[in-house]
Amino acid sequence: MGEREKPKQWKIRQYYEQDELVDRFLELGQYREVVPTYEQGYGKRPDAINFPGDFQQFVENGAVAFHASVEHWRNPLLIDSVSDLDDLREDWDLVIDIDCDDSFKLAKETAKLVIEELHQHDIQNVSVKFSGNRGFHIGVRAEAFPEKVDSEEITLMYPQLARGIVEYLREELKDEMIQKVREYGFEEKMNDEEKQDPYQVSDIENDWGQRHLFRMPYSLHDGTWLVSLPIKEEEIDEFEKSDAEMDKIDFETNFLDSYEENEATNLVIQAMDFLEERREERREERMENSDKEFEAPEEAIAEKHFPPTIKNILEGLEDGRKRGLFILINFYLTVGYSMNQIETKIWEWNERNEEPLREAYIKSQLRWHENREEIVPPPNYDSNGYYKDMQVYEGDSLEEKVSNPVSYVFRKIKNRSSDEDEEEDLVCPYCGKEYEMESYYKKHVQECFE
Repeated sequence: MGEREKPKQWKIRQYYEQDELVDRFLELGQYREVVPTYEQGYGKRPDAINFPGDFQQFVENGAVAFHASVEHWRNPLLIDSVSDLDDLREDWDLVIDIDCDDSFKLAKETAKLVIEELHQHDIQNVSVKFSGNRGFHIGVRAEAFPEKVDSEEITLMYPQLARGIVEYLREELKDEMIQKVREYGFEEKMNDEEKQDPYQVSDIENDWGQRHLFRMPYSLHDGTWLVSLPIKEEEIDEFEKSDAEMDKIDFETNFLDSYEENEATNLVIQAMDFLEERREERREERMENSDKEFEAPEEAIAEKHFPPTIKNILEGLEDGRKRGLFILINFYLTVGYSMNQIETKIWEWNERNEEPLREAYIKSQLRWHENREEIVPPPNYDSNGYYKDMQVYEGDSLEEKVSNPVSYVFRKIKNRSSDEDEEEDLVCPYCGKEYEMESYYKKHVQECFE
């Protein structure tokens, strides 16, 4: 059978059976959560690669790609059985994901800007790899960061510090990124009503959360079948996607292999100062608004106007159900729903959860909120421990502009033309039942038809 005639699975397996590749995976995978991807989706979590046989078993089972945690764990297999992740986490790497749909050349320019900014902050050991699709991953090893900041262990500052570092870099590079986006002819794509956002075109992603994963170096990308290939930073300009075809790989370059202790200290200090400035700005905004009593609308706002993140919660949760309940009750109250309406909505939502919350717990929470004298909006999008950590944050173009799910609803209604943008009610053609959420409408119509 000729090379071109070999089935894809055989070629993938042949690629993953190379001894040098197995060595690379074992080296990087130590003390990390490693998650295989099969053609039908992710494998179970948590999992790990401790021995060559572990990796070989994944490949024999049909794994086509592999992701690893940026966090280093004392024992990754204990993650599900230990509720306190801080107790298991021993370290974390910074892996910055650059993603650009429109231009691979612009992705290269973005990667170079990030690397240069890291160098400006005294970090000389920067790892680079092609993501396997639309961009690059930029890495700084855990050992480059100080062990403590203001007497606090840096392991306990994850993911807030990692997210803050990326936010700081985005802010520092924003003007240069705007110029680059213009140079490549995508200015219109970064314009919105209030500001120019270059990261709508070439993103430096900041969706960090607990157990954050990145595609492992030398893993295949399960969409393009290209290798997530480590390269040297001086090779970025000349690199082409075709260089990452699996039959061209030599495993010469490592990822996250070099560092100098504490070389990222300056970056950490600058990022923390930036975060404190942002916190102070938010405190001032809250003080300005503290005397303004929140008033819910007189009529309940239809669910079709809800933000995607809230709709994700309403689909049901596997983890974070208590936080989800807290969010939903406060959200419904602030968008005009009565307690009777909310109670009905909450019981329906609880049935969609992977494992429903106990009836007594829900009743106690509903009672507590009913007895409160004031209406309080749900947590902001950037609140630690909520939407992003729960992995329900959608972050559409409007959600990225507002601070809170309630702000999303009011902004959406305000901006919507009463005539042109009015959405039609979703009415079942078989029984006439009306729906406001399209996902529920489609499910009902299918069941009604059957």
